[in-house]
Amino acid sequence: ERASLAGRPLLVYQGPERRTDPAMSRVPATMLRLTAAVWLLTSTASAKPPDFEQTTHVAGKAPVSLGGAWFLYAQAEFPGGKSRALAPELLTVSRKSDHDVALHLLDVQLPKSIDGPYKAANRKPQAWQPSPEDLALLRKEWSKLPPATNKDLHASDVVYDRVEFTLASPDKYAEVFTAADAGVDEALKGSLFALQVVERYRPQPMPPGEQIAQVMERKSIYVVRSSSDSMLEGQQFTGYVAAGPGVPIPIALNGPFKLYRLAKGGAAPAAPAAKPARRRPARRG
Repeated sequence: ERASLAGRPLLVYQGPERRTDPAMSRVPATMLRLTAAVWLLTSTASAKPPDFEQTTHVAGKAPVSLGGAWFLYAQAEFPGGKSRALAPELLTVSRKSDHDVALHLLDVQLPKSIDGPYKAANRKPQAWQPSPEDLALLRKEWSKLPPATNKDLHASDVVYDRVEFTLASPDKYAEVFTAADAGVDEALKGSLFALQVVERYRPQPMPPGEQIAQVMERKSIYVVRSSSDSMLEGQQFTGYVAAGPGVPIPIALNGPFKLYRLAKGGAAPAAPAAKPARRRPARRG
């Protein structure tokens, strides 16, 4: 068994040694190449990621204005001072009223100057962190980033099936976080508000001859403890569920997080003023 916590868990199972079936020696090599080609075609042919449902539930009232675009950066902390950055995400928030708020996760490709260093740093003891230049680039390009296509299972890419957001104010914590553990309960004390995100994923085509326990679900609780006009930060509690051999495999990763504001949400543009009707000149009798 091998586990990689670079961004999202990737579990690769190497089962018991198999004996070669003599009959397999008679399978033409062209059939094996065809099997690999079919898998490659089905795993990369999609021109764009499939649409997925996203819902938002607001419990209470958030004390800060969230409208706009955000870059979500979260860390997982491990013993010995080690840390890893979880897969960064882009979110947008539209707000019509205190109780009518909609969050959306953008399934897009991050710029190579950000994605490359993020993935490379997750092979080191200390987590990657976005630089001021990274954030400036995202503020400029976030709305123009292309959709994330050609998902790579080995890179822990996921195919979204459904995303559920729950925004909770402190007076509603008891209703929303009914099964929270002691760490979450402690973090909620004195916090400004909390955001729960449940991401469910679709299974991806399995490469021939491999056994990979694909991630089925990610559930994160982001407890906001401080806020400014440009950033929200606090403590995050993330749990993954992977499809194990017989039973699901739970994985818990906790640590700090930051939500960097990339753009502020603007009010809907006002309707253009109606032009006064042109008067026709009166006819002379």
